[in-house]
Amino acid sequence: MVASTVSAAALKGEAARYNKPATQKEADILEAATLIFSEKGYEGARTAEIAEAAGVTERTLFKYFRSKEALFRRVMYPALLAAAMPRALIDAGQLFGSDAKSFAAWHRNILAVRLDAALDSGPQFRVLIGALMTDEALRGKTIRLWRNNVWKPLLSSMRRFRRRGELRDGLRAETVARAVISLNLGYIVARALLAPEGRWDDPMEIEETVQLLLRGAGG
Repeated sequence: MVASTVSAAALKGEAARYNKPATQKEADILEAATLIFSEKGYEGARTAEIAEAAGVTERTLFKYFRSKEALFRRVMYPALLAAAMPRALIDAGQLFGSDAKSFAAWHRNILAVRLDAALDSGPQFRVLIGALMTDEALRGKTIRLWRNNVWKPLLSSMRRFRRRGELRDGLRAETVARAVISLNLGYIVARALLAPEGRWDDPMEIEETVQLLLRGAGG
């Protein structure tokens, strides 16, 4: 279902082509494929169904995409780029390793950037979540990308803030990093996937999430 290698260059290339299709027909195919893949997953979606929804023949679909797998990659890779390697991380190389005047300011920015990325690619994000749950090969490649481009810079930031005295001595950088990921992902999934129609106050939710990690929930 996925290429033998998944690189930052491949992700960026597919994302650019997804965002700027060559023709209106290609745009229609991508729109239909995004919705159908998000509803039925890779295995459940049929190219004939996608072509019909796009208002083209299946033969036309295959003129633009040589296979169902190629079409799936075009739809999925932008979401993978957003979820595993946010644009600021790739372009600047410093999102998770970036500095800030405080740990709270750093966390606030991280959560806001990740939330914007998920909201910008809602249907694709659903495709990605489904694919990661069912495709072991993709999951392994994503973990490797994530470990190098997110986890390592994240640990460096946690150690830096601990040296400054903003994090408790004796609390491992790995523990705080996992807490950041868990809290952020929990909010992002609820906000972008589970209840996007809810009456969310994003600035307030982000601030309360930051304070929850910074101060704990104890009375």
